[in-house]
Amino acid sequence: MQRFGEFITSPLISLILTCIIFLGFLYQLYSKRINFAGIIASLALMTLFLGFLIQGEVSLISIGLFILGIILLTIEFFVVGAVIGIIGIILITISIIMLGDSILWMLINVVIAFILSIVEWVILVKGFNKKISLFEKVILRDSTTSEAGYTSHDDRSNLVGQTAETLTELRPAGIISLNDERIDAVSDGTFIQRGVKVKVTEVEGSRVVVREIPTNN
Repeated sequence: MQRFGEFITSPLISLILTCIIFLGFLYQLYSKRINFAGIIASLALMTLFLGFLIQGEVSLISIGLFILGIILLTIEFFVVGAVIGIIGIILITISIIMLGDSILWMLINVVIAFILSIVEWVILVKGFNKKISLFEKVILRDSTTSEAGYTSHDDRSNLVGQTAETLTELRPAGIISLNDERIDAVSDGTFIQRGVKVKVTEVEGSRVVVREIPTNN
């Protein structure tokens, strides 16, 4: 067991395990189900801790941060949002850095693994158009466009082309009356008097643009 501990905690093997942990968990983060990468990363994490534990180079603080991080990650699967999971990942990362007698060497391991993870992230997002499945719990992925049949209660696009009357002067903003409803509107750039017939020419969100209808003298 002592030789096993020495082998696992050697600089090269600990670096490889740290990279496997980061790369595997990042890939798992972009997967909807537990996959091979997540399982390998978990085994690598346990192996790394076991090696340092055999060597007697694991502090109580490191163990505490690791356990707390695992608990937070577990909670993340049942609670909407990704904040708890991110905190859990940070705590686990700190616990890895605190393994062994050389915090500097473990920090270098984490930095190298982090750089490789950035490369993996670019490939996943830019190359394969992957999205974090955890965020899908808090972000509506279904289309909510008007083409899909969704309409907002503030959608006033149906007003375009209708005739209204100004209740106040438009300088250029003011109020118009349309179908006995008071609506905030702006003129198309010209000053419009009160009590004048206007036509709705454009609607952008809640912004209603009107134009004065010329009167026949």
